[in-house]
Amino acid sequence: MFKDLFNSKKILATNRYAWIDYVRGICIILVCYRHCFEGLKESSLPTQDHPFLEILNVCFYSFRMPLFFIVSGLFVTSSLFKKGLKKYIGNRFNIIFYPLLIWGSIQITLQLLLRDYVNAKPALTDYVNLIIFPRNPNNNQQFWYLNTLFFVGAFYAFFKVVFKFKLWQQVVLSVLLYAIASYWSYNDITFYIFPDVFHHYIYFCLGNVFSAYILNKENQDKFVTSKWLWPSVLMFIAVQTIFTIVNIRHAEDNFINHKMPWAYLLISLAGCAFVIQLGFVLQQTGVLKWLRVLGYHSLYIYLMHLMIIAAVRIFVLKVLGIESVYLILSVAMVAGVLLPIIFYNVAMRWGLWWLFTFEKPLDNTALVNNKNTATA
Repeated sequence: MFKDLFNSKKILATNRYAWIDYVRGICIILVCYRHCFEGLKESSLPTQDHPFLEILNVCFYSFRMPLFFIVSGLFVTSSLFKKGLKKYIGNRFNIIFYPLLIWGSIQITLQLLLRDYVNAKPALTDYVNLIIFPRNPNNNQQFWYLNTLFFVGAFYAFFKVVFKFKLWQQVVLSVLLYAIASYWSYNDITFYIFPDVFHHYIYFCLGNVFSAYILNKENQDKFVTSKWLWPSVLMFIAVQTIFTIVNIRHAEDNFINHKMPWAYLLISLAGCAFVIQLGFVLQQTGVLKWLRVLGYHSLYIYLMHLMIIAAVRIFVLKVLGIESVYLILSVAMVAGVLLPIIFYNVAMRWGLWWLFTFEKPLDNTALVNNKNTATA
């Protein structure tokens, strides 16, 4: 029964890149932690009395989303070779953009109905903003990530197939787009979906650049040798320390990202490199396999976790009258990670596949294989 709720037996037996699931598992936990902690701050709980929690919140903020784009970019060449441009974009719409529309609409509807209890400031225009402006300042939705992931992949594939862009041309374009996004960010300029698309294009591109090397099993043993691992560990500690200290001193989690974008690029890539290596270590040792299960379900956790975290926070605060930061943080995180997995697997067994994909999958195995290349 327990394994059925998490589908762990089938996931662990499927021919997948285990290190990628480990990486995504780590990143989705960090995403849930930040959203949970930020929700507690917005609820005026005394989070300032727990500086260590704030340090963790800032320290692991630099690399988790860029890493999702790097991993997704690893498969763009092989996917286009197998499917072609039309099917590639169609598959990404099916797996990424469609569930964004479904679950984004569900979340906005709940926010409108419970506007007196939630931290967000919902409006009817948020339904449209899911597509054109998910980072709008009035109601900043977490769904910007899926919006950006879809359009970055679509634009990259379009330039690659239609304009016949070579890899070096994609690199040049990605640097140019990053520079434009950095200018907008530095000057606090918002322009619908484009700042996020321009900013993250370079990470998707780098995934494509290094895909042949990283996905080559003959090279993977090198990543876990002390010659490669320890310098990466030391670099990770150094840059994350700098990132944390500078941002906390400026009382702004995005200070380096917005005001020192080229430094942020190096810091985020150092974090991505370390977590990728950590994924290879976990794959080699075969420990913490539950992280692989979380990693496989990372998309579904991302879709639902904010609603669940908010529900737990509201219930504990408003109904139970408990204001313990550690208690709410712990319970909300566990619920935010585990309940989406259970709901997804139960929904798939009940034939509610349309909540997560536009086209009905042939079976769960087919959906697993699609996810490995579509969202990575």
